[in-house]
Amino acid sequence: MNQQKKRSFFLTRWIDHLSDLGGALGAVCLLILAVMISYEVGVRYFTGRPTTWILQISVYLSMAIGFLGAAYALKRDSHFAITFFVDLLSEHKKRILRVFTNLVCIAYSITFIVKGLEMAYTSYKYNDVSTGLLGVPLWIPGLLLPIGGLLLALQFFNKLMDQFSPQATGKN
Repeated sequence: MNQQKKRSFFLTRWIDHLSDLGGALGAVCLLILAVMISYEVGVRYFTGRPTTWILQISVYLSMAIGFLGAAYALKRDSHFAITFFVDLLSEHKKRILRVFTNLVCIAYSITFIVKGLEMAYTSYKYNDVSTGLLGVPLWIPGLLLPIGGLLLALQFFNKLMDQFSPQATGKN
């Protein structure tokens, strides 16, 4: 095995670990969200009044679940796909299409990163805070977009590299 393949293998393994970490953090956020909503239901039932902070935090946790878990879902091929027309293609053309779509998705993910950083920086620069009772600085949840975009771009890179593996090219 040459040095480049070792580096690539290490890199793809490292990217997979980052995606796993994002998925685990998303799962923790989901657990916290479930506990918070259960608490909210209990408080409303016994007091007849809602809490003032659960809604705001639940929105941020929902954002975290989506943005942090997206790369993990991609790694596991858990995103939905409509493959009716793709299934009609030859294996070679399917591979070309996968390379193209992974490149497009990397570009899209980079847009998430760049625009997300711009948004978070603007929120930070102008001291934007949420209008809710908590007054959360909006750059904090705003960073979820570029972090999720980075994880997603890296995992799309992994998917792209898979298309050049001996198994994908048929050169074992």
